[in-house]
Amino acid sequence: MTVREASLVVKKIYKIKKGERFFTEKALLSALLEHYGLGKNASLECPEKDLTDAEEDGILSDAELLLGGYPIQYYLGTEYFCGKEFLVSEGVLIPRPETELLVEKAAETAEKNSLVWDLCCGSGCVGIALLLLRPDLSCVSFDLSENAVALTEKNTARFGVTDRLAVIKEDVFSPALEERLLREKPTLILSNPPYLTAKEMDEIPENVAREPQMALYGGDDGLLFYRRLLELSEKGNVPLIAEMGALQKDGISNLIRERRMKGIFYRDFSEFWRVFRAEK
Repeated sequence: MTVREASLVVKKIYKIKKGERFFTEKALLSALLEHYGLGKNASLECPEKDLTDAEEDGILSDAELLLGGYPIQYYLGTEYFCGKEFLVSEGVLIPRPETELLVEKAAETAEKNSLVWDLCCGSGCVGIALLLLRPDLSCVSFDLSENAVALTEKNTARFGVTDRLAVIKEDVFSPALEERLLREKPTLILSNPPYLTAKEMDEIPENVAREPQMALYGGDDGLLFYRRLLELSEKGNVPLIAEMGALQKDGISNLIRERRMKGIFYRDFSEFWRVFRAEK
């Protein structure tokens, strides 16, 4: 089988499996060809190249895997965020483009030459992207997941910011975190916390269901982590900038008012309310 023949089979599988709900046909084909070292544009550049039996079997079986909901980012091992290619791996939330707004607002408002905290850091993309935009800042990134801590350490080394970013395994709800907050006195807290409701968790698509539940589920009403983040912000007298779900503005506004704090909300590129800033 040639590259061209394999590509035609993959396109047929894509149509049968209704792959458009996950990614484009071109993205699927490029990922498969790149994964097997043929080059993402091999279907155009060398369509008559003969595939080995291992390549043929692998491409066709992997097409079935990806069209069954396995995230293409895990398959390739990378994802772009803020224009940089971050490492991603199973067990850690995949970076999303809408989260870039969180970095943008942090970069605009963080005090010069100061320390920021990134809670629920996942792959580390938020804290690292911020440091790349603001060379004057330093960051401590926290996550309860060992997989997330290990991946953040790899990405920190990948982008050469190990001297400005420390990674700590810690529970956001731990009293020890409060003690550290009062001791270190960061000037800004950032977070893209879990915020899906119980109902939303039951309705997530197959590819999102492959990501870790602990990085997605925010309690029955989706606001569990926001209550804690606002508590930390208030106790430490530290501004908080966090991502939120598109339908959570009213709920978070109520939480901010209950604490007599001030809140500002920002829309993402799709005009959804996506990021907020809260402070005393």
